[in-house]
Amino acid sequence: MRRIVSALTLAAAALVAPAAASAASCDEACLLKLADQTVAALVKSDWKSLPWADPVGYSENGVRLMIGDAIWGSAVKMQGRKAYAVADAATGNVVWIGTMYDHDAPAFGALRIKAPEGKITEIEFIVNRKGLPGAFGDPAAFTIDKVYDKPLPAADRRSRERLIDVANAYLGTKQRNNGTLLAQFTPGCEFRENGLSLTNGTTGPATLAQGCEAQLKLGLYRPIERIRDRRFPVVDDATGLVVAISVQDLPQLDTSYSATDGRKIANDATTPMSRISVELLRIEGDRVARSEGITVHQPLNMPSPWKK
Repeated sequence: MRRIVSALTLAAAALVAPAAASAASCDEACLLKLADQTVAALVKSDWKSLPWADPVGYSENGVRLMIGDAIWGSAVKMQGRKAYAVADAATGNVVWIGTMYDHDAPAFGALRIKAPEGKITEIEFIVNRKGLPGAFGDPAAFTIDKVYDKPLPAADRRSRERLIDVANAYLGTKQRNNGTLLAQFTPGCEFRENGLSLTNGTTGPATLAQGCEAQLKLGLYRPIERIRDRRFPVVDDATGLVVAISVQDLPQLDTSYSATDGRKIANDATTPMSRISVELLRIEGDRVARSEGITVHQPLNMPSPWKK
């Protein structure tokens, strides 16, 4: 059952909501400002200062919660540092990515807000705290490559629909990765996750092969059996940016898998799990050039609270 904040609570919050909240449509500048306001309110546990719709849905790491629960109570004293934020007035969504602090310990965080009319109808946190499974770099040094702000030449621009098609093909290539490329990749393509490079560094698949295409042709992402509940809340055709949110299932039935060249590869982890992934994709023409992701693990086959 979907959990919501009560109408009485929201009515009280509306009395102290900023004047910027209105019934008018919320453009990109409005959405970006709202994301910054939310991060500032988070560190003060001051959710009542934000403009809420009625009803509103809230989740953290894929679990429905009440406003005020979880990170609203544990993110104290230190305000999160923004690495990147992008908004899409066509969908009413804004995505904020950066460093968050949980009991003053740095974590990787992503925030999605939907507020098409300036009042929050959906709010979603993805927070990867140190000690959880998976890649974990240095949150304090976390940055997002400036290429995401670089406009594409006219010849490399694609429609919103086409960009989503390419993003889906990229996710489809990673799902049950058998060496077949359903998407194209630029020569300098890089995948990054929680502040670490998976393609050009010394983490995970990068220890076996360098580069997106080389890794995918070897089937190094084969343990991901299914990529489901895919959502694309933000698309920018001028920069080729797509925000892809998905749930990825890793049943881990075996302790190893076979690469396409016949090598036996030991799984990094053998615990059955799923993971939520928020990725910034840079698509140039019809080719994936970059992915910067925040991921956090959860129990296997955990249903998405945002499944339509």
